[in-house]
Amino acid sequence: MRAAIIFALAGALALSSPSHADVTAVCPTLTPGVTLHGRYIQEQHLKGLTAPLKTEGDFVVAPNLGIIWRSEQPVRSVTVITAAGMERIVNGNDIHRLASAKIPAFAHMYELLDRAMMGDWSAMQKDFTLEYTGTRRAWRIILTPLRSAGPLAARLTSIVMTGDGRIDTVDINRTNGDFEHVAFVNQVVSRAPLDGPDAHLLHDKWE
Repeated sequence: MRAAIIFALAGALALSSPSHADVTAVCPTLTPGVTLHGRYIQEQHLKGLTAPLKTEGDFVVAPNLGIIWRSEQPVRSVTVITAAGMERIVNGNDIHRLASAKIPAFAHMYELLDRAMMGDWSAMQKDFTLEYTGTRRAWRIILTPLRSAGPLAARLTSIVMTGDGRIDTVDINRTNGDFEHVAFVNQVVSRAPLDGPDAHLLHDKWE
């Protein structure tokens, strides 16, 4: 469930307890013009398989623009989430697109992602409850979908994040017993303009 991982990467959510200030203090936020770059290692634990499926690659998070999620192995692909929708490019030319205009739930998810990246967690309080423990240098957050969250509640039991100033790991637990573990490494915040290929992906306009 790549979308759920990207959703978690964008930030944590805050409700009445702990306060918004508590979570904002431990989960860094980004401002327009600032991007977060890094690498990820993902393990998918699926029922019926004796060994996890492993994927690794890199990512770019850019407020007001979107998120790029590149897989280098075992299959080379690029997933892009923007206001236009979700686009997946496999082997450089096989393109699959899901327009947000045709699926209101996707447009809602993108709005939450973008606001979370800039530190506005309150917009998501209708979809999740939150349990937060720890300090800025060692924290743990458990997100549990509310029943009213619709597809999220039907597919996820929880999203668990840990970090030490930035999100280091994300565990996604599904209702069918499958789960995914993602580790984020080599994370760098940059104020430099996006390079050509990344800028093109995030500014691409399509119907």
